[in-house]
Amino acid sequence: MLKRFPKILLSIMTIGYIFAFFGLITPGMFLYGLIGLAVGGTLTILNVTSSEYRATKALNTSRKFIEKENVEKAVSMVLASVSLYNNEETAYTFFSKPFKNKKALNGVAKKLYSLLKDNDTPYFRYVVSCFLYAAGDVKKIVPLLEEIPEEKRTIKMARLLGSVLVDLQDFDRAVEVFKEFDPPYIPIIEDELAIVYGIGVSYLAMGNKEKGIEYLTRVEARSPRFGNVAKILDELEKSE
Repeated sequence: MLKRFPKILLSIMTIGYIFAFFGLITPGMFLYGLIGLAVGGTLTILNVTSSEYRATKALNTSRKFIEKENVEKAVSMVLASVSLYNNEETAYTFFSKPFKNKKALNGVAKKLYSLLKDNDTPYFRYVVSCFLYAAGDVKKIVPLLEEIPEEKRTIKMARLLGSVLVDLQDFDRAVEVFKEFDPPYIPIIEDELAIVYGIGVSYLAMGNKEKGIEYLTRVEARSPRFGNVAKILDELEKSE
């Protein structure tokens, strides 16, 4: 079974359906329309049966059960998603939308945390940490992510752990975690921006204004609006 459906196949699938639409209604193009339909249909089947698609669907379904306050069903969907495919980007997108039912969310977070022993993988720890963070139970996150060996810790894991340490005002440890993924260039992707930004604000909180400005300037060079970094730097400049 296909684990991940490549993005290029999504493009080919779309083109196939476009050919099918125009081919089936255009005189003399019927055969091309059938071919496009066959290509689009085949790729659709491959997509919806891929582990990545099914994992994403299961995770999204868990949200519906959370809002209906069905903790057990929500937990089973999360476990199904984790067992099918590890996709931190999907998990990050999932948690970017707020939950309405905080009580059920807290119940799911606690239940998943209790199941750590039987499902202990770096990705499961990340997902559980995201649930705990969304539920506001941040103190449990630190040992969850710190116990992941550095070689298995991803940039999203470091980003979350560092953010939690900042929330807990443990800035020295936050800098240490963030620096695991401090890029040797101007940050490009969102995760890199968050890492460099986190280092900058941590240094500022520790009273190291020079270092703080150095890192925040790197963020501003790429994205002045990220974390209101341009405004922060402007205020720092005015305070001198």
